[in-house]
Amino acid sequence: MIAFAEVSIGEAPETPCVRCAKGTAAAMRPAASVLQDVTRVCDSWSDGPGPNVALVGAEPFAHPELPLLVQGAARAGCERIRLRTDAGALPSGGNAAGVVAAGVRHLEVVLLGGVAPVHDALVGRAGAFDAALAGVAAFVSAAGAAGSAVAVTGRVPVCRHNRDEVAGAVAALAAAGAIGVELAPAAGTALDEDRLRSARETAVVNGVWLHVAGARDLAPWRLVGGAS
Repeated sequence: MIAFAEVSIGEAPETPCVRCAKGTAAAMRPAASVLQDVTRVCDSWSDGPGPNVALVGAEPFAHPELPLLVQGAARAGCERIRLRTDAGALPSGGNAAGVVAAGVRHLEVVLLGGVAPVHDALVGRAGAFDAALAGVAAFVSAAGAAGSAVAVTGRVPVCRHNRDEVAGAVAALAAAGAIGVELAPAAGTALDEDRLRSARETAVVNGVWLHVAGARDLAPWRLVGGAS
């Protein structure tokens, strides 16, 4: 099992659901500050193959210095770099080929629902669902063209507005090629046993790992001490 240290590139609402976030904007951290944290992770790494860093906290393709972040992480010695992203920017402008060339080998793709009308309404952007799936396909295609092995996992932030969509989101991520999915309930949001059972059964049928954030069940990737 591969361990990742999470490094925040910015602060964003706990869930991208626009009904919860109420227009709260993300605040990005300067690249120099992020890379200081990445360097600390690399210098102190002692947890098996790596060092491996997951860039989280805000949409990476909204960060004005994303190329510098990825290139800097690679130069610092990161063996694996993972982006947590809505994947919507990947199909355009050579972004998929660019991140692969820069050293990104893992994507953690965020979905709020299993079909376009639900996901698009919850994130407040028409076409977001289709763009996410196209982004995953572009990333995998670019990696294949470059001869690079990559992995895709999924993340489903759970709030009161999408609790009934969790199983559908798991199915959509599995169909897109995710090998594992993490359910991440927001503070004050609980998943009852029926919804969890449905999500687990969906994961089993589709051959993907399912992990609930904060639980002790097996996850496809293990988190180690990172930097905030």
